Amino acid sequence: MAGHLIQHSALCVPGIYVSRPCVIYVTQGYNVLRLQGRELLVREGEMLALNGGQTMDVYNGLDEKGVYASKAIACDPALLADFGRAHTPLLPLVDAAAVIPDPAGQFTRAFDTFFDALTEAPPLPAAIARHRMQEQILWLAQHGVRLHTKPPETLSQQVRELLLTDIAHAWPAATVAERLEMNEVMLRRRLAAEAEVLRNIIADTRMTHALHLLQNTDAAIAVIAQSVGYESGSRFAERFRKRFGFLPTAIRGHQRQITFPACGLTG
Repeated sequence: MAGHLIQHSALCVPGIYVSRPCVIYVTQGYNVLRLQGRELLVREGEMLALNGGQTMDVYNGLDEKGVYASKAIACDPALLADFGRAHTPLLPLVDAAAVIPDPAGQFTRAFDTFFDALTEAPPLPAAIARHRMQEQILWLAQHGVRLHTKPPETLSQQVRELLLTDIAHAWPAATVAERLEMNEVMLRRRLAAEAEVLRNIIADTRMTHALHLLQNTDAAIAVIAQSVGYESGSRFAERFRKRFGFLPTAIRGHQRQITFPACGLTG
């Protein structure tokens, strides 16, 4: 999966769950990320290698022309694990994320070529896509980076991963409990012990996925709403604003600044 994000508004989004490892190449502006009690600054021209299975706050800052742009490629966790064991077993795993401040020119060119191939039609044959992903993993290793996906440490993370298999599904509690091999009472009790409620996890997972689609695709807002399980566009917009503090239309071409004091990330 690949996405090209272009923004004309500085954007700060708290509590984003990243399910899969990914590599982000910032081409304009900068990123500030807060995760696991620390902050990372990713400047224009730098890359960020990010583990899957973690939650973070993200701020996308604009350059002097008022633009933020980045390209992201998500990695198959199984491919990362298998390829790492076979080719880079002695390289330590990244704890959460790693900034690559001066990526080799051959790396950025290989990244751009793979990104273009992923985002153009027709789609790459699976075997070729896998081979090119392995090239990205080797380039990361050349820069001392080995990514991985942390296994879900909490029940709420397990629920999120389950929801992502079919984000538009209704997901009643009985179905979630059955898929996680427990009864509804145990599901609710264990989520409560983590200060979580199933309906909130479902809404947050859907909104986070919708944000990704709004930022990285040209799909209409109504189409995105339906793809995350909302038949009503107005209800989707209301839920989206409740989660992020701004409407879905704020992502699409609005030349204005949006501030989020609660996030506290400004670069």
